[in-house]
Amino acid sequence: MPGWDTWSAEEISAMQDSALNAFINERVYPFHPHYRRLFDESGIDPAGVKSVADLQKLPFTQKEDIAPYTDDPDHPRHFVLEPGFDKVKLHKSKGWVPQMTDTEAAGGAAEQDFREEYQPVLPMFTTGRTAEPTPFFFTMYDLERMKEAGRRLASVVASRAPETYDRSVVAVNNFPGPSHLAYWVALTGAEGAAITTVNTGGGPVLGNERILNIIERVRPTLFMGLPGYTYDLLRMAAAEGRDFSDLQIVAMGGDRITQGAREKIAALLEEMGAVDPVVTGAYGCTEMKYAWGDCGYDESRGYHTYPDMEIIEVVDPESGKVLGEGETGELVVTNIDARGSVVLRYRTGDILVGGYSLGQCPCCGRTMPRISSAISRRAVATEFALTKIKGNLVNLNAFASILNQNVDILEWQVELRKRNDDPDDIDEVSVFLCPTSVGEVAGLRERIIDSVRTNLEFTPDKVVVTSYEEMAERLAREGGTKSAQILDLRS
Repeated sequence: MPGWDTWSAEEISAMQDSALNAFINERVYPFHPHYRRLFDESGIDPAGVKSVADLQKLPFTQKEDIAPYTDDPDHPRHFVLEPGFDKVKLHKSKGWVPQMTDTEAAGGAAEQDFREEYQPVLPMFTTGRTAEPTPFFFTMYDLERMKEAGRRLASVVASRAPETYDRSVVAVNNFPGPSHLAYWVALTGAEGAAITTVNTGGGPVLGNERILNIIERVRPTLFMGLPGYTYDLLRMAAAEGRDFSDLQIVAMGGDRITQGAREKIAALLEEMGAVDPVVTGAYGCTEMKYAWGDCGYDESRGYHTYPDMEIIEVVDPESGKVLGEGETGELVVTNIDARGSVVLRYRTGDILVGGYSLGQCPCCGRTMPRISSAISRRAVATEFALTKIKGNLVNLNAFASILNQNVDILEWQVELRKRNDDPDDIDEVSVFLCPTSVGEVAGLRERIIDSVRTNLEFTPDKVVVTSYEEMAERLAREGGTKSAQILDLRS
């Protein structure tokens, strides 16, 4: 969309007020089961939500509000826009389509347009209660939005690239796929930006050696992947003396990106022949449905948002009070142009150190709002204990569900570390098990690896079967409490 990166603060404010009012009254209240019930039960008039400031009339939405319940496994469907083709007037970009009582009367084209806008075609799964995943649904409309968001993301991360970059760009998408949001952001973004892209699916799919061979053969100018895996892969490449001199940009996402990681990766690239490489990052979450980019300067200036697609708030993690520009707090996101699963005032759990900025970016000159790239997780005492492991948002309590329900396990402990105790390296997950006296020990390690991989979408690096005495000693060193069962020793 022309002007998306040059709108003034006044233009953004007016545009968001109008878009929010229309979205809630024409999409959310008529079609969204959860929010329609919330508005009615809370006595909130949707017509009264006329501006961004009016969002504060609504309660927050949190991860546990969307997750499936034992007695309602389809609960996530309550967050999906469900208009029903025969029951509503459809507001299309070309005007109002008359109400239909017979789908054939609408004509095949109208029905197809409707299905592409509202019919879920792709679920992505986030962490749920215990080991139960939560589906978040995308429609074709959402995938087109993701393509546009990806085009913008590509433009932002390429801000420092040479003038010839757009004409020569070839990319490698090394994000794990296809269930990972970052994989789809890279895939659709490359499509939106018309970038030739090799999608590897990550190390678990092709293996590091084949990926390194691909990079040397196709000579990409852009590499995309998870921070830990990218650092580990490039360190391996440098040790083997690979020629990566064509790489101009490394864009990472899906996990925290430290300044130290940027510097180390840039040094590895220069060691392999790259000249003044740009090492940058992106931030996204499944509930947002796309990602924002950093313009890639040596010192991060934050992630550049898309104010026509979402509204951001920063709130006090304890009181929920909306904070001002530059204040540290929790990021809250409201969809204003999404289909499929939709959330209003969604608490991401991510704490922005330094909050957000509305001023012009001093590096690339864009004027959209920017959020701080110094991000940490909010500590909450709920049934959700969320953290990133190998790029996946994982509910640590899911380990308890998996391991406590196994009749062959008496005691257990999970240990999270960084490989080589390097804070910028890949996550390592070790699971220690003590079998019951009557348990089936044969194949226990393989069964636990398979269960973790199935439920949490990553493979533990090590599963060790220990004696009761060894396990008791491990737990005693950490105080012997329930918290000793899951140790996060990452710095």
